[in-house]
Amino acid sequence: MNTKLDWLEVKLRNMQSIKEYSPKYSPETVAKQLGIDVTEIIRLDKNENLFLSKQFFSKIIKELAEELDPRFYPQKEKSTLIQNLVKYLDLPSESIILGNGSDELIETIVRVFLGSNSTAISITPTFIMYRIIVNNHGNTIIDTFLNDDFSLNVASLLSKASHKTRLCFICSPNNPTGNQFKIESVKEVLKKFRGIVIIDEAYVEYAPYSVGKLIKEYENLIVLRTFSKAFGLAGLRIGYCLTHPNLASALKKIQLPFNINKFSLQLAIKLLDKRNIVKTSVNKLKTERERFYNKLCEIPGVKAFASNTNFLLFTTEKDVDIIYNTLMRHGILIRNIGNILHFGRCLRVTVGLPKMNNKFLNIMKELCCS
Repeated sequence: MNTKLDWLEVKLRNMQSIKEYSPKYSPETVAKQLGIDVTEIIRLDKNENLFLSKQFFSKIIKELAEELDPRFYPQKEKSTLIQNLVKYLDLPSESIILGNGSDELIETIVRVFLGSNSTAISITPTFIMYRIIVNNHGNTIIDTFLNDDFSLNVASLLSKASHKTRLCFICSPNNPTGNQFKIESVKEVLKKFRGIVIIDEAYVEYAPYSVGKLIKEYENLIVLRTFSKAFGLAGLRIGYCLTHPNLASALKKIQLPFNINKFSLQLAIKLLDKRNIVKTSVNKLKTERERFYNKLCEIPGVKAFASNTNFLLFTTEKDVDIIYNTLMRHGILIRNIGNILHFGRCLRVTVGLPKMNNKFLNIMKELCCS
């Protein structure tokens, strides 16, 4: 390389250590291997919401096709969506920030509040993107194990903090364990941690409560929310966070202009107008989740964990790789999570529609009873 570009060579070499998020497979590659159409693949690996039908979205998209003019940058759509969220959440507009998915908001939070010598703390197991984003900014994130019942070990978590610690990430309900932490535990962290606490509520619509209103009480709280799960917009990348107006103002200042496309904004607006339909789909999923969980627990050698999300974590006496690969050969995709505390290797399955779940359960019975 040109000696004048030695700095670039060093930079590129350093970039090799950065971890990128890269799925191990895609439905398309699995379908090709199996010799079937991709529409036959049952996708139970990414916690997507299958209880809002494609027909439901197709109707809304057709309406948008008549209304939307893509030649113009989004202008009023952002403020309109925020006003709709004000009604939905009963919180002031000054406390709401929109983002291109929760990941962009996490990245923005890290950029604003984590200095060059600062650290963050979190829990394990949990959502991997906190670690990836913090590490990619050259910072360290230190985690602590959950208790054996997946509850939050507040004392252990806070013990990981030092005078350099600025951020604390807590996913609640937690991915991949599926449980929501007790509000008393969350409040204890908020009171004792000398930094900003980020509570990721991606799955909160499936859970008993939200900590969103606590932003009025705790100025060091940021709550992450998303349209990817209960609202079914995983493919359009739109999220938001709730926080004290002072923190919100700081985050907004470094966001890029027009960071969310016009189509996503308008579709989110329409979904909030139809939130009764969304709520009905959430209730249907909760009912199916209970049935799915009970049926999974009935299979010999299977231990499933109760969930406040749209997925179930489970482990089996049968070899995890055999379970995972056999399901894939039948066109069913689930997630291989790896080791979880003392439970060993675990798997995670999205709560799909009853027909999908029944096919999954039938294969599991054959495997575990053979």
